[in-house]
Amino acid sequence: MKPDSKCPIHNFDDAFDPLDLANPYPLLEQAREEQPIFYSSDIDYWVVTQYDDIKAIFRDHETYTAENTITPIVPFSDAVKAMLDDGAYTPQPVLSNNVPPSHSRIRSYVNRLFTPRRMNSFAPAIRQIAQDMVERIKDKEQVDIVADLTYEFPAYVLFHVLGVPAEDVPQVKEWAGNRLKLYYGRPTADEQIAMTQNLVPFWKYTVNLVNKKVANPQDDLTSDLIRLRDGDDSKLTLNEIASCMITLLVAGHETTTAQISNTLLHWLGNREQWDLLCKNPEQIPQSIEESMRYDPSVCTWRRFTRKASTINGVDIPENANLLLMLNSGNRDVTIFPEPDNIDITRDNVRDHLAFGYGIHYCVGAPLARLEMGILLETLTQTLPNMHLVPDQTIDYVRNISFRGPVKLFVEYQ
Repeated sequence: MKPDSKCPIHNFDDAFDPLDLANPYPLLEQAREEQPIFYSSDIDYWVVTQYDDIKAIFRDHETYTAENTITPIVPFSDAVKAMLDDGAYTPQPVLSNNVPPSHSRIRSYVNRLFTPRRMNSFAPAIRQIAQDMVERIKDKEQVDIVADLTYEFPAYVLFHVLGVPAEDVPQVKEWAGNRLKLYYGRPTADEQIAMTQNLVPFWKYTVNLVNKKVANPQDDLTSDLIRLRDGDDSKLTLNEIASCMITLLVAGHETTTAQISNTLLHWLGNREQWDLLCKNPEQIPQSIEESMRYDPSVCTWRRFTRKASTINGVDIPENANLLLMLNSGNRDVTIFPEPDNIDITRDNVRDHLAFGYGIHYCVGAPLARLEMGILLETLTQTLPNMHLVPDQTIDYVRNISFRGPVKLFVEYQ
């Protein structure tokens, strides 16, 4: 629903490109000060930029539901819908795009998987993965740290945790990347069809993985969820478990890839910060929180209004889409003083919005924190002299929600 043409919101509407993630911060700072909520006709979303407004929306999950969080920005064509139907593609809302009471039931079981204690049981394996992958690159003069490390590391970690065989990782990683572009980017009609051709086998793979774990449960989170189900569909159906797994296989590693890459970009670009971590590894956990505040890989999230409401003096109609600018809220000066500066000593740094807030707070946060911490510790100990290759251009994939450098070149001497 397009607002009245007299509304001054169009100043920001014209300037705001929701898929351009190259440097969103100057425009967002201006919006927070001058028009904290504005309408984007490009995607038919109301854009919310201030911390308190975003947090209030997350808190009120009845007025602002999560059902549109993975709705494709470009609606599926009839050809794509037919391909999905023919391929028996049947994932259902379970976590980020689900609503109570179904969300409450499913989340109650998934929460039991991602406890700090259970995550710590995977720490030795994660540390070995980190050491092996850093060892593989340490003798090279120059590497693209994304292609050679941060793209694969979270995938191998998450797939180990979920019980995906190591030999399947490259294929599953490719499928997952295609899904992000399909849902959060702006593919052409031909690209939609090409990406959907990968989506159907990805779903079938996930269903088969769950069935294999039913027959032969192991020490992984997929098997844990099957054990919690205990053969009772009133607790969880197998289709719900498969839906949880395909969601985690996508969101759980693409986001971490981007966040680690963002951290290295900014910490190596602020040499004193990197040297500080090399000398004081105990500060790595705090630095991860500041990295997620300063430049979150999940830079936006979405909500849908079930009834008309007023947010910060702006009337929002019923059945409207909201784009919550988490990266903007994380630089709201009323919450984080000098927000454009990196400061790992912030007392309130864990108040950042990178993991969301409320009933949909990121269920995988304990794993993300653990694996990022282990990799940063390994890098600072093994490659303390690592530095950015100068004068390189940092590019980002055009999409509305996930921000991380496509390539990032580093040297060690």
